[in-house]
Amino acid sequence: MIKIGSSGINMGEFTNFAKIFLGEAAKYVLLLLFVILAIRLWRRTPAVSGKNRKINSLLAATATIIAAAIGYFSFRHSMGRLYSHYGVEAFQTGHPAAAVVLFSKSCEFWNNTEALGNEGVCLLWAGHPNEGVHLLDRARTAQGGTNSAFQNYYEGLYLLYNGQTDKASSLLEAASASSVYRWNVIKLFATLNLDHNQTQEAENMIKPFKDAPVTETDQAYVMASLDLIEGKKSEAQAVWQKFNSTNLPPFWQTRFDKLGAKIQNQNP
Repeated sequence: MIKIGSSGINMGEFTNFAKIFLGEAAKYVLLLLFVILAIRLWRRTPAVSGKNRKINSLLAATATIIAAAIGYFSFRHSMGRLYSHYGVEAFQTGHPAAAVVLFSKSCEFWNNTEALGNEGVCLLWAGHPNEGVHLLDRARTAQGGTNSAFQNYYEGLYLLYNGQTDKASSLLEAASASSVYRWNVIKLFATLNLDHNQTQEAENMIKPFKDAPVTETDQAYVMASLDLIEGKKSEAQAVWQKFNSTNLPPFWQTRFDKLGAKIQNQNP
């Protein structure tokens, strides 16, 4: 299963929800206004005569066409957003192949580059890297050389897990501008610092969060490593034992195995 990080509500998620809610409400309020206008104009038509009837009918027809156009495009846009939303949910629950289908369906309803890039991310994790990179590049080109924080984070994570550290680091750094991914990126960069024996840098990054409860694998690795460096063998071993598992991704399994060996070899 893909490691996603915290699922708690934060200000970034709330802001995004508010934008979506207000955008959807605005579309359908506008649609309602034109529907009401068209109905009133059509009902008024029999009551007028001559030139006024012709003008009224023309106005009624125009309002009807506008209402139909707003309804059509609003429906397609809403369905695109809906499939995209469920695509993110499927991906974050560890089902990238299902997410590919949902994002593809989103693009069928509404041709938007974010869903296209998200589909590319899912293809990477579903085992189709060439197709995934192609879609991400298309999305990046369409978005003026940038991708969303979601795309930067998960493409960066994929590259990191597959040994492409330099390219991954630049993408993860870009993703860290979003409050949604900042904490996850900090833990990853702290891990890379530990890999290079840059203990002080890792400690400085984690220091503001040192007293936070340990709830995730990446956090556990960093905290246990720092505890061991500080000579707190029992604390390091307790965290290591709690989060060590045979189901870890290779990136973490290798590090947990090495950390376990260090814990066992360190004198009490």
